[in-house]
Order: sequence, then C-alpha cells, then structure tokens
Amino acid sequence: MAFETILKQPAEELRPPITFNGVSTVTALHSVSAVAKGLVAGSAELGVVPQLFAGAVTLVISGGSDGERYLVTAIADDAEGDRAETELEIVVVDAAWAMPDGGAPYLPIAEFVQRFGLPEVTRATDADGSGRIDRAMLVNALVNAQATADAHLAARYAVPLGDVPLIIKKIVGDLAMAALYPAGAPDGIAAQAQASGRMLERIQSGAMPIPVATPPVEAVSDDQILIAPGRRAYPEGLAGY
Repeated sequence: MAFETILKQPAEELRPPITFNGVSTVTALHSVSAVAKGLVAGSAELGVVPQLFAGAVTLVISGGSDGERYLVTAIADDAEGDRAETELEIVVVDAAWAMPDGGAPYLPIAEFVQRFGLPEVTRATDADGSGRIDRAMLVNALVNAQATADAHLAARYAVPLGDVPLIIKKIVGDLAMAALYPAGAPDGIAAQAQASGRMLERIQSGAMPIPVATPPVEAVSDDQILIAPGRRAYPEGLAGY
C-alpha cells in the first residue's frame, strides 16, 4: 500500500486530514496506531489522536524522536459500512539550525527536503545505511552553501540577507545538495550546482540584480578632522630665498 510521508519536528504538533482511499464519508473509527521503525534506540512514542467530524478524519500528531520514522495506520468504516484503511509515514527531524555566528538560515531544512524530496535527501545523507537523515551532515552542507552565497553577495548587498529571495534559496539548496556527494554528485544535481555557481558570479559582478536585497551601507566616521595653524617650516636664515 502506498502511503503519504510527512516531515515533522519533535516539538511540533501536526493536524493532517486523512483520506481512506477515495472514501468521502467516514462513519466510525475502529483504530489508529503508530509504530516506530526502530531507527533510534529508546525512541519516544508518537502521539496520535484521531478526530472525526462531519464524516472527515483529522489526526492530532505530537511527540516522536529526532531521526525516527513512524508508520501510522487508521482503520474506519465508510457510509456503506465497509472497512477502509489508510497509512501515513511520519518522519521526525529536528529541522532547526543556524549559522556559526547565530545568523538565521536562508534555507530551512524543511524547505530543503520539500525542494529535493525526502527519498533523495535521505539517500544523500544516509552514510550508515540506517535509513535516517544525517542531520549533522546536512547542516554542514547548508552552512557552507550559505557562506559561499554570502561571500559573493557581499560585493553588492548587505549580508546576511533579511528577506531571502527565492533565487537565493534555490542557489543555497543546489550548492548544499551537490556537497552531500563528496565523491561526485549525479549529473543533474552537479549541473544545477554549477548553474547556481554561475548565477552567484553574475550577482557578484552586478550583471544579475536580485530583488529585495539592499546595498551594503558605507561606513561613515563620526570623528572630526581638526586643522591647527602651524609655524613656518623654514628657519629664519632662509627667509630671503
């Protein structure tokens, strides 16, 4: 059975509506269960509370451990009394990260995963074959990609950026994704990273202005320049020359 995969932070509470393979109206819920895949030793339970209202089902999902995956299974009856079943996979990832100086990320982990897809991100970071996203590896790639972007942007704009344009998010994502393949990224990913690198060079040269970003503020000194009167530089004996 194919199932939907949802990314969740440990402290986040989700309320996804669920469907039962085309069933439009649910009359009764039989069971809802959540089972951990066992990727994290001693992982916390995933809280799942079903809510049935006007024939539609919503799950209130909370808790879970960073790095763990949970299979949520719900069984219900439709309007004809037939049994229907659906499954969701909840992938718990601590998506919070910051630059070494405390600066805000240009591309949050959740947006990075949404951009490239959970299977691709997992495949690129799963160094030990456990099926988990290696968060440290991913954050390192994002930090380096953002630092590279800032090094180019600083020639034309004040960094770090406040409002981050979509094109910069794309560039940071492309550079970070390629960096997750130290032995060489697949052709499509490598080509995107190379194109993003060229865009950074065009931004740096001024050939490709970006929206929203502001020029750097020139430093202005508050120190006053004092000019004091002096005496003649030549000795009196040279006054006639």
